[in-house]
Amino acid sequence: MSVTASASAKTILFGEHAVVYGEPAIAIPLSDTRTYAEIRPNGLEFRVISPKVRLNQTFPELSEESGLKQLLYLLKDEFSLTELPKVTLSIRSDIPIASGLGSGAALSVAVIRAFAGLTGSELPAERVNGIAYEIEKIYHGTPSGIDNTVIAYEQPVIFIKGKGFRPLEADLSRLSLITADSGIRSKTVDVVSDVRTHMDRNEAALRGIGSLVRTAETALKAGEPAEIGRLMNENQRLLRAIDVSCPELDELIGLALANGALGAKLTGAGRGGNFLVLAQDPDHARKIRSLYAERDIRTI
Repeated sequence: MSVTASASAKTILFGEHAVVYGEPAIAIPLSDTRTYAEIRPNGLEFRVISPKVRLNQTFPELSEESGLKQLLYLLKDEFSLTELPKVTLSIRSDIPIASGLGSGAALSVAVIRAFAGLTGSELPAERVNGIAYEIEKIYHGTPSGIDNTVIAYEQPVIFIKGKGFRPLEADLSRLSLITADSGIRSKTVDVVSDVRTHMDRNEAALRGIGSLVRTAETALKAGEPAEIGRLMNENQRLLRAIDVSCPELDELIGLALANGALGAKLTGAGRGGNFLVLAQDPDHARKIRSLYAERDIRTI
């Protein structure tokens, strides 16, 4: 029997950086951007194939330090397997790696779901989330749990440091969101450190972001794209105020706004990386995507 399972990407919609200082953040799934795990019997051995990262190895060949191998150990125990089945686990992903979109957590969740399907087990989202979180510790040391929680439940959440998560009931299908990659790389640790170093001048903006997130929760529940776009623009203004944007991001965001986007902002640590654009509708989103394609800016 062949089994295929998948898991979505995720992004921070509101609240970057402020969340480090006890303010709320809103994270959402990107359901159209996914990682897929397919399990097919081969009758010979357990083998993992992932062309994207040039992986083609049997279980013993996998590095003991890899999150995937540790996940497979956990799944052996979870499903009471004496040995891994003689199958090929094929992994395919539309999620860019190391981009802040939850690629590691999506891989874990997709593989967990595929194993559950193979063994005929029904794992609740809570248990899927718990297993994925154990692997996030390998990837990130002391993870917030945002990635695995949003992806395992595939729904928006509000996160407050030290207080955990709560689900946010919102119909994201009304939002024509575009995620784009600026092509600029920056080190998250350096950006976060700079914000902390200049906390005396940044505190007011960070508290402003926290207040904005609370307003955004209401707008998301009410399904108000225009208000959500306005709040995205205000969030970006405050992120510029704490010096985590950059001229290239500002230009790319400005391009969308000049062409009718409701809102646009960076997502993640900033000074490069990804940004979000809220288009008016799907047709308008296609227009914005084509503008970025002309500049070799990848959208997902």
